[in-house]
Amino acid sequence: MPKGTFSAAHLTDISELSAQVDWDDFSLPAPERELTKDDFSLIAIGKPNREKEKWDMEIVDVRYSKREDLIYVMVIGGKILKIGKSITTMKNRVDSYHCGKDSYRVKKNATNSATNWFILQSVLAINLPVYIYALYIPQTEGKFFGWTYPNRVSKEVEGKIITAFIKKYGFKPIGNKQN
Repeated sequence: MPKGTFSAAHLTDISELSAQVDWDDFSLPAPERELTKDDFSLIAIGKPNREKEKWDMEIVDVRYSKREDLIYVMVIGGKILKIGKSITTMKNRVDSYHCGKDSYRVKKNATNSATNWFILQSVLAINLPVYIYALYIPQTEGKFFGWTYPNRVSKEVEGKIITAFIKKYGFKPIGNKQN
């Protein structure tokens, strides 16, 4: 396996999330007002399918496969596992997590990320549903030399959220430590 491109272990039991932040208690200071779980919408529930090494997705909001540029929070057993972003749809991001298969990691030219492997394998091992909440970034357009393009700012917003999270709680969510 390529050196330095993967985590050595994933979570195996819900107890390993005990020190993580409770989703119900999540709040972060922001310049205009407090950011809380109420600002996020439940968009999907991933049910572990160990046989197929993926999550069977229950879609609860059509934006899951239609809306781009978002911040998401993955929650298992009421604990925050991961805060992330996607400039595409959440469906595309979950498809990327599904590339975190064990069989992909042993290939000579393995390209799946440590984060994808850690998140997918942790959810499968814990064997509880992963709840996916999204905060959608307002869609704006920019212009450059007459070309119009969508402004995607989720990367910057994610950075500000993670920085505020660390300042308040003293650590990153465990699923954010792979990158």
